[in-house]
Amino acid sequence: MRILHLIYSLNVGGAERMVITLANYQVQSNQVGLCIINNLYSQKLLNELDSRIQVFRINRKKASRNILDVFQLNRYVFKFHPDILHIHDSDAILYIPIRSFYHTILTIHAMDLPLKGYKLYNQTVAISKAVADNTENRGLCRPEVIYNGISTSAIQRTKKNIPNAEQNFRIVQVGRLEHGIKGQHLILKALHRLSSSHISIDFIGDGSSYNYLKEVTRQLKLEKQVNFLGNCDIEWIYHHLCDYHLLVQPSISEGFGLTIAEGMAAGVPVLVSDLPAPLEIIDKGKQGYYFRHNDVDDLCRMLRYIIKHYEEALQLSDKAQTFVTVNFDSKLIAQQYINLYNEKIKDTYSQ
Repeated sequence: MRILHLIYSLNVGGAERMVITLANYQVQSNQVGLCIINNLYSQKLLNELDSRIQVFRINRKKASRNILDVFQLNRYVFKFHPDILHIHDSDAILYIPIRSFYHTILTIHAMDLPLKGYKLYNQTVAISKAVADNTENRGLCRPEVIYNGISTSAIQRTKKNIPNAEQNFRIVQVGRLEHGIKGQHLILKALHRLSSSHISIDFIGDGSSYNYLKEVTRQLKLEKQVNFLGNCDIEWIYHHLCDYHLLVQPSISEGFGLTIAEGMAAGVPVLVSDLPAPLEIIDKGKQGYYFRHNDVDDLCRMLRYIIKHYEEALQLSDKAQTFVTVNFDSKLIAQQYINLYNEKIKDTYSQ
């Protein structure tokens, strides 16, 4: 089978991580290509791709209307001639007039995304039930649900001990520094209210809120407890997640929450906001803890509870490791997509 993935950019994010994981798995038994439309991509992420994956870079400037970019896009699609054209940004299909020659699939990676061209796809997929509900509530046909996947076997796990009173309680948050979406400022405010020098937080990721979050850190006098590690490659993250006592994901908006699943796979207790998608991952509190989203007081309450009852948190994290392997492993997710591709191709031949 020939599979071509199409995405606007390839920077750090859940959609990009999913595309890389999916393509690397699929190329084991298929011919796979990746087309990046814009000139926005991380060489680190490109280096993670299997060398057998054919990469097409159009290098379009964001928001450009250059007709030559459209011509180049269609030339690459025609050249690769895929059985499956798997698109990860809805409106990209509008720029592919030759789309009717291919089986087109859209994956919706977040809540409330603009979905221009949605009805042109042969099949649509949402990364969580929450995203599927959000899509259906907007009057569109309900997409099939296939969760994002993680390579659970690649994530290092170590047995944790209960930290004593003199040890730092280490918290980690992984994601783009976009506080209006990911809610990193809530952790800083909670850390300030807890007034404990033995609690630290590492932020892994970069983004437009970096300067704002640094300023909040300075204003709250938390410089000795807060570290901004920037973008770290996936191998480093998978190796070091297990070093932390707790992963906190205080999202204000979230379509899935890949890093929550990664924390669970590393055996790290997780605390997430009570949005529908994160609650799906922790099985409504059976595999992790949650607090009222955008509520610093409730975040403080849950942090105090977890630190005080850390033995309970570790027992919960043991269960969560098994849960995430059974439900969110990348091999399982990738096979679900292969099954979907085969189903679409079979339907065409039977017509």
